[in-house]
Amino acid sequence: MTIERRPEQTEVLRRVIDTVPALIGYWDTDLRNVASNLAYVDYFGLTPDQVRGMHIRDVLGPSVYELNKPFIDGALRGEHQQFDRTLIDAGGKIRFTQATYIPDVVDGVVRGFVVHVSDVSERVQAEKARDDAVTLFETAMSNAPIGQAVVDTSGRWLQVNQAMCDLTGYSADELRDLSFRDITHPDDVPAADLHLAQLLEGSRTHIESEKRYIRKDGSIVWVQRNAVIVHGVGAGAADIVIAQIQDITQRKNAEAELARQAVTDALTGLGNRHSLMAQIDALRHLRADGVGLLFLDLDGFKSVNDTYGHSAGDELLADVASRIRRTIDDGDLACRIGGDEFVVIIYSATSPEDIERHRVALKRAVAGDYLLPSLTEPITIGASVGSSWSNTGDHRDHRDLLTVADQDMYRDKIATRHAIVATQPITPPDDH
Repeated sequence: MTIERRPEQTEVLRRVIDTVPALIGYWDTDLRNVASNLAYVDYFGLTPDQVRGMHIRDVLGPSVYELNKPFIDGALRGEHQQFDRTLIDAGGKIRFTQATYIPDVVDGVVRGFVVHVSDVSERVQAEKARDDAVTLFETAMSNAPIGQAVVDTSGRWLQVNQAMCDLTGYSADELRDLSFRDITHPDDVPAADLHLAQLLEGSRTHIESEKRYIRKDGSIVWVQRNAVIVHGVGAGAADIVIAQIQDITQRKNAEAELARQAVTDALTGLGNRHSLMAQIDALRHLRADGVGLLFLDLDGFKSVNDTYGHSAGDELLADVASRIRRTIDDGDLACRIGGDEFVVIIYSATSPEDIERHRVALKRAVAGDYLLPSLTEPITIGASVGSSWSNTGDHRDHRDLLTVADQDMYRDKIATRHAIVATQPITPPDDH
């Protein structure tokens, strides 16, 4: 049955296909155009009237025709065709298109095919920009000299670079089976969890922090971590966290060493005056019960320097420091505050009587013979030791403990001298 169309219907149909934002045409089995819309003007600079009756090769041009011929032949066999093609339109603009050839089959016979070509340039360019960004990101990750990682919202590693593997000692596959908590030092996990929660809830957009990782071999590495959250775009897209992780172990060790040197006597390895005063000032905040202080001064140290030289004096001071360490408890603090003066905070003392016991023990340990590396014969050195005690609840300035111990040390020095004089034999006068 033949359907007759009135002129007004044909005109409506023409307006419809001309308004479709795609190239539409009908081609018979001789590859001659039967109908086309106004889009042919934009693509090929030809009006529908000019296109009608033209061979498809003359419209497409020889090169594009050869590229499309396999799809044309497929449509003429009655097979639906769809493919992508890049064209240069009449204005010289490059268009990325998706072409569809739909066979027109009547009573099992192919009478021609409908061409539908959509401009997908925006989609292709967006995909290219995405692919370029992914490639750039992956290239930057692969070649970055510091660790880089992508983490999901639960904290699991999704992607890591080689620098991150070198930093932690794990392979990329091993890390992807772990979360950041698995390699974070236990003391640093609460802060790391808090930072992740802040990123997810939006209270912070960027995290910069220092933390410790436990490497696969069990060693500790300090890192500086910078992390940002990237929200997923589109339905079902997940949020991710991108982190840069730099090894700062050497810097942290250097800082720790500088801090140690600031409170350490270089010659003896004991605390220095700065360390002592800081600890004395902290006593009222750190302790609820009593504390004792010992003040030690060597007797005859100047004569060692004068007789054997300062290098022997330094050896003697280092040996004295060793004896002090061996005499006091591990929790007590020994300091050299200058010259041959040493102060020990006896945290372990429990009473004035106990601090006196510590004082006597220290005096006995330090005083005596020393065989120094630079000397062939031992030398004998004495020691004067004073003490002070602060009871629980004593709110006086704890620096007074140092003054009291110093004064007690001088009393011990005078008593020692008197004892030496008293034990010296009296030489009878010469009658001659």
